[in-house]
Amino acid sequence: MPSAETRVVGRRIAQGLIDRLIVFVPMLALAIGMTVSVLHQPSLWLVPELVFILGLLLGGLTVDVWIPHRTGGRTPGMRLLGLRIITEWGGTPTLGAYALRYLLVIVDGFAFAMPGLLVMAFSPRHQRVGDLVARTLVVRSTAPGIDQPDDSLRQHADTADRQETL
Repeated sequence: MPSAETRVVGRRIAQGLIDRLIVFVPMLALAIGMTVSVLHQPSLWLVPELVFILGLLLGGLTVDVWIPHRTGGRTPGMRLLGLRIITEWGGTPTLGAYALRYLLVIVDGFAFAMPGLLVMAFSPRHQRVGDLVARTLVVRSTAPGIDQPDDSLRQHADTADRQETL
């Protein structure tokens, strides 16, 4: 895979923020509502925090693992910004590869995401640590051969179709 198709670091940063907001905002609203409702019951003060943390974990699993697995490699943020996760060989990653990428967010996100950003910026195919280990790439979803055929391939296919009809 040429590095030009994986040169999407800026989009990946925006996509990551969008996906985190999709998980964080509803969980924060729920935690605030639960905190207000248990304010006068000290024995329940830990419940909102536990629900918030569990919600972030489950929400992250849903957005980063389950949704891409079900939608051909796209999180909601990736769909919005025209990105897609593929294997290094151009195929669709397995559920295990998505899970491995998600688990390694711990490494990529450490210290305000500096390790992930630095590895993405300086690796030849702009992969973060999770991508390197899971052997995946994030590419533009409109790149030739990913979602739509290259124009030259399309013209060749049109020519072949015309020859068959003659």
